Amino acid sequence: MKKKMMIAAACVAALWLTVSMVDYGRAHSFEKPVFCIGTELADDGGSGKYVGLGYSFDIEGNFMPEDEFPGVTKWTYYLFGVEIETQIRD
Repeated sequence: MKKKMMIAAACVAALWLTVSMVDYGRAHSFEKPVFCIGTELADDGGSGKYVGLGYSFDIEGNFMPEDEFPGVTKWTYYLFGVEIETQIRD
């Protein structure tokens, strides 16, 4: 029984790590995260706070059809509420 619980815990941890790293990789490429839920979103179609399990992103960008350079322009990554990294697209 103890071995099954350890295996289950390891699988959950691996899944969480995979999901969070996929979202981080997308943000690092200036794309919106896929596994986060958008909260406090602006009316521009993408800027706002995106919340995952234990991590979140603040995303700013050009998401209107008339924007010259569409997509994410700035993101900030938080892990358990602590700011870890911010990047701005040139």
